Amino acid sequence: MSSTSIQTLTFIFDNKTDHILLHQIADEGPLKRKHSGIKGSVGPTEDMNEAAIRSVGEASGLEVSEAVLRGVIKAVHAETQSAVIYFVYESSRFSGELENKLSGRLKWVDILNIFNLQMEGLVKELMPNLLDGESFFEGTIHLDTTDEVISSEIRICNSI
Repeated sequence: MSSTSIQTLTFIFDNKTDHILLHQIADEGPLKRKHSGIKGSVGPTEDMNEAAIRSVGEASGLEVSEAVLRGVIKAVHAETQSAVIYFVYESSRFSGELENKLSGRLKWVDILNIFNLQMEGLVKELMPNLLDGESFFEGTIHLDTTDEVISSEIRICNSI
């Protein structure tokens, strides 16, 4: 069955401590204990940016005052003929105390140690582009049944 959905994937940066907020997934399956950003749904009449900000608040209790669109990635699961289009956001403008409202664990990770973590294949693939702090990227990532990357085509569209 062929299906496509739209989600946000948001990363919060603490520029004072050089940390990034990641979600360690608890769900059973191939992604268990792997790290990702904060994923969120988008309502039919909801603005993408507002959806990203809302999702962070619902997941973490943090109030984000501004989110910047950094990329658009289509993750394709060829075997199931399904795809998720992720609008990838980042923010360093937040306030409040971190609360874990997701299944799994939210945690601040030192950016220098990020590639020592087990990351969701999609996130591992786009992380170098996200960490460059400037470029806008777009592309397609093909995933297998265990959510590992089969192939990817990510392009830098411009520098912000």
